[in-house]
Amino acid sequence: MTDSYKIECKNLWKVFGLGADKLKSESSLNRQSLESSGHVVAVQDASFSVRKGDIFVIMGLSGSGKSTLIRCLSRLIDASNGQVLID
Repeated sequence: MTDSYKIECKNLWKVFGLGADKLKSESSLNRQSLESSGHVVAVQDASFSVRKGDIFVIMGLSGSGKSTLIRCLSRLIDASNGQVLID
């Protein structure tokens, strides 16, 4: 994590469904194959960095994964893959 960043999100995925908690390898993270096996991809490969003093907004359509992303950032739910680095 770079000193100037307060929050970094790197390649974050959240997948729901049977066996989704075992999806820890990058090779298993393919949206089409996940959805065809009955999984729901709520957050797909999200990456961003927020510097001190920045105002950061998460926008999107209804059902696009905004709340799920926030829950992953706050650790209310665990991400399926990726990293969340704070301070």
